[in-house]
Parts: sequence; structure tokens; C-alpha cells
Amino acid sequence: MDDLLSFESFFQGAKKAARKAMDDHGRPEYDEFALHAGVAVEKLAKAVLVSKNPIYIAEIRNADMLLHLGGDLQIDEEKVRTVAAKDAIARLRKIGVLQKDDQLDLLIEMRNGAAHASSDSSQAKGMISPFARTIETLLGDLGKPPLAFWERWTEAVKSAVNEQEDQVFRDILLRIAQARHAFDDRFAGLPDKIKQQVLTAPRPHVSDFYVHPMVLKKDNAVVLITGGGDCPACTGPALLTFEPIRWNHPKVTYVPNGFGCFLCSFEADGREEMAALRKAADGITAPTLRIPRKMAVDAVTPEI
Repeated sequence: MDDLLSFESFFQGAKKAARKAMDDHGRPEYDEFALHAGVAVEKLAKAVLVSKNPIYIAEIRNADMLLHLGGDLQIDEEKVRTVAAKDAIARLRKIGVLQKDDQLDLLIEMRNGAAHASSDSSQAKGMISPFARTIETLLGDLGKPPLAFWERWTEAVKSAVNEQEDQVFRDILLRIAQARHAFDDRFAGLPDKIKQQVLTAPRPHVSDFYVHPMVLKKDNAVVLITGGGDCPACTGPALLTFEPIRWNHPKVTYVPNGFGCFLCSFEADGREEMAALRKAADGITAPTLRIPRKMAVDAVTPEI
């Protein structure tokens, strides 16, 4: 059988497309994500079919392909046709490898252009779960460990399919990984000291906002406090913001409501995401990031 139709060719093609999909999701370019995620599922589905019997990837209406895959007929490369993604998935469902999944079907429709996935589509963004879940199932059938397929994305993908955690927490973990990998990719092929110099270099004056405490006031009342913190994605200096929730003169109680990194562009916004970031940071050993649940300060002290 042709090398292009071998298990290894399909498996490696699926890995390549899956990595592109994860990069697309982190940029975020959700239309490209849907395309590459669909390609990854299709190729890995065909790898599973080939692992069981090479004939399983043949188009039913193409008798020459059946004979070619059976090893009794040679046909020109440009005439080689394999089963479409939708049919490959249908065959895996018939033999019990995959189950009915409307979200997976929608992802394949997006991949084929039958359903629209615009750059700001929350629906396309949410396809990360059925994508990761399907890949996990196919790898399980092949007996392949996730690390062999996902490599640096392994932990992020595990988080994406961990339904014991809420969606906001899973999203924060995924975004941390995406920001980390995007930052690392900027220094690919360069000496390690270059990245370290960027992480430790003094920020220009215009960016002091990101690393020095600030107090924002309106009508002489403190409405926001900012402070510095280590980014869980790239380890660089980042900004923490706090909003007031309770006044008890002379103290005002604040809670964290935002986080932003100047270097890798990782962000979290709102109390719900900050709670998820606090939980995620507890599991990150480097760098150490401590986000208080609340802080009580004297709002009339201008040095805060």
C-alpha cells in the first residue's frame, strides 16, 4: 500500500493538524481552528480504520480503490480517493469506536464549510471540547498515550476534557498554555538567554503601568487598585487589578477583578475568571503567583 495511505502517514498528519488547531485557537482564529481540528479528526479516524483493515478507508463506489488497498491493483496516485471525514466517522460509529456526537458532527460541518465559523464565533471556540474528546477516544482505541500525540499540548488538552471542572477553569488553563506556547515560539531557534533577557529587562516608562502599584480615583474616591504579579504563562511581570466591594470606614475591601501580562498577552477578566486563575495558580509551581480572595486597605491613604 502507498506510504501516503499508511497508518503512520495518517497519524503524523493528524498530529500536525492538531498542533495547528491548538495554535489557531490561542490566537484566536476560530475559523482556522475549525478547519485544522476537522482535518486532525479525519486523519486520525482514518489511522484507526487502517489499523483495523486498510480496506476500511476505501470509497464504496470506487472498486479500483478496494482492489488497490487490498494489494491486487496499482492505480495512479492522482486517482487515489479515500473515504470522506463524515463517512470515516460513520464507519467508526458502526463498529463501536465512536458514539453519536452532535458537536463532533458540527465541527466536521465547519471544517467542510457547511457551517460558518467566524473569527469571533463562540460556537467555534467551544469546539475545543468535542475535538479533544474525540481525539482522546481515538487514541484510546489505538492504545497510544496522549503524550505521543499532543506533546507540549498534553496537559492543556487534558484540562479541556476534564468535565469534573467547570468551564471557566478549563478555559483559563487552556489560555495559560496557549499564551505560554505562543511566547516560547517567539524565541524558537534563539539562545535561551535571549528569552531570559526579555523576561528580566526593565520595562520602558510607558509600560510601568504593568509592574508598579497604582491607585485610580474618581471624585476623590478610590475605584481601582493595581499591583504587580508573576504571569503563570511566561513568568514575566504582569498586572493585577482590584475593585472595591465593601466600605467600612476607614477600611475598604477589594477583590481581584483582572489580570494582564505585557509580554505574552495572557489576560483574565472579572471575578469568576480571577477565581479560576487563583485555583490554577495553586497548581503552578513556577512562577509562584498568589492572588488574594480579598484585601482590606485604608482608602484614604494616598500611598496605596
